[in-house]
Amino acid sequence: THTLRYTFTGANSCSNFIEQTIRVNPTPNAFAGPDKFVLEGGQVQLTPALNAGFPVTYSWTPPTGLSNPNAPDPIASPIDDITYTLKVTSDKGCNKRYQVFVKVLKKPSIPNIFSPNGDGIHDKWVTSALDTYPGCTVEIFNAYGQRIYYSIGYTTPWDVTIKGKPVPVG
Repeated sequence: THTLRYTFTGANSCSNFIEQTIRVNPTPNAFAGPDKFVLEGGQVQLTPALNAGFPVTYSWTPPTGLSNPNAPDPIASPIDDITYTLKVTSDKGCNKRYQVFVKVLKKPSIPNIFSPNGDGIHDKWVTSALDTYPGCTVEIFNAYGQRIYYSIGYTTPWDVTIKGKPVPVG
């Protein structure tokens, strides 16, 4: 709430004023919520923090993969990584935008065999989509239960070596 004062001074040096109180409408207070992770083909609910205290409407863009882009907390089923923007608009037309990122964890194909014999077939342990899992842990054990490979993250296929030497056949 603000008070405006208009003062007028005439040619005779006399002045007068008038005051009027006006209200500037507030901007909706909200937060799109924390970034989310979802397994490929799965769904996750967007969980914004909404604290407007007056009537508001919601609009999520893009609407791709959303159960209802006008709901405050829609279910998201994206195919690929996506950033959603939430626009919260008050009943007086004031609005604010917030964003949330949804990371889609692709289904990895995990091979259970390799043959490091130099023939170009299965010479490396290659798995797809692990790069979509931030901080994933990969552990490979031999037939005796000994860990022969370990990594946090998996950006480069394992070359099927132990301390620089090829693993034994079998």
